[in-house]
Amino acid sequence: MNLLATGTGLFGISPTTDQLLVVNLSAILVGTTFNAPQKFIKWGGVVVAVVTTTCALWCSHH
Repeated sequence: MNLLATGTGLFGISPTTDQLLVVNLSAILVGTTFNAPQKFIKWGGVVVAVVTTTCALWCSHH
């Protein structure tokens, strides 16, 4: 119940609009590149999306 009382989300994250935008754009990147026949484009899109999402959620860039 303490999780609900503090107003933070999962893992202590309360995402802002900018963070949600980054997560959605990362999902679009993975969705469009994952079916590519070239492995570099396929896995490159996944790596970029994971790094970008991780940094948007846990790094404190303002």
